[in-house]
Amino acid sequence: MQPEVVEAIGALKDKGILGDPPASTLLRVAKRELVSVRFELRALLYAGVLLVTTGVGLFVKENHDRIGPLAISAGIGLAAALCIGYAVRRAAPFTWGRAPAPGVAFDYVLLLGVLLFAADLAYVEAQFRLLGPGWPYHLLLVSALYAAAAYRWDSAVVLGLALTSFAAWRGVSVNVLHGSLGPGRLAETRANAVACGALFALVGVLLSRGGKKAHFEDVYLHAGLLLLFGGLLSGVYARGLWGVWLLLLLAVAVAVAWAAFRGGRSLIFAEGVIAAYLGLLRALFELFRPLHSGPAFFLVVAASAAGVLGLVVAVHRRMRVR
Repeated sequence: MQPEVVEAIGALKDKGILGDPPASTLLRVAKRELVSVRFELRALLYAGVLLVTTGVGLFVKENHDRIGPLAISAGIGLAAALCIGYAVRRAAPFTWGRAPAPGVAFDYVLLLGVLLFAADLAYVEAQFRLLGPGWPYHLLLVSALYAAAAYRWDSAVVLGLALTSFAAWRGVSVNVLHGSLGPGRLAETRANAVACGALFALVGVLLSRGGKKAHFEDVYLHAGLLLLFGGLLSGVYARGLWGVWLLLLLAVAVAVAWAAFRGGRSLIFAEGVIAAYLGLLRALFELFRPLHSGPAFFLVVAASAAGVLGLVVAVHRRMRVR
């Protein structure tokens, strides 16, 4: 219960600033009599999507020989069509702004539909080899379809899938299309991660400034920063010019953290600070190499991690006050 909020709502109601229906609802919220379960519902729906897709995979594995590829492909395609058909019927008209949500389950039925559609495409490719040695382009096709669905039906969840599929296409293409799969082309994979991360972040900022699905900016920025910082950290912890990669990482992390602080975006600020900290650990390892196995070194690491966490929490609270 929040007594000061209850008192303030009562005062506003007495002065006639708040009418009875909104005042009574706000009072129930302040007294903890009305609790939102939206997060729990979304978590359950997401878990349900994961269970269904996992079940489809197990079913295909166990019944592939008995049912046959054509029947399996048709069945998965039909299930995907039903889910996407639901989205078509329930969706609001297209807009470059934020579309009204038809319901809590809408995003997750759409997510299930596009996942089943992508799984069907993958199954057909695995059985009939339509793209042959160029099969990684399947990921690019899936990414484009995800992006189209995300923009048409205003789904940030599906947009996240589109970005991860595009990044996976670049990573797989670097290896498979050049005749190797595994750790043999780390430099090219790292460069693609950095390039994709920078591209996603740039696209998010440009779309936001242009007013085109501006609420998707966070999806682009978080996906882009994870890839960008991941690629830079890979360079920091690689053999060779780790110092150059560390300087580049610190420059990017400081710029991101400063921009996030000025914009009041605590999660992005935390990503920049944590990336810088993880990079500086490599320098710490090099400076105290003889003490790696000693308790003093682990005490320094633990204390520094606690300091970084305290900084992130303090800045988050200051942003909330502002």
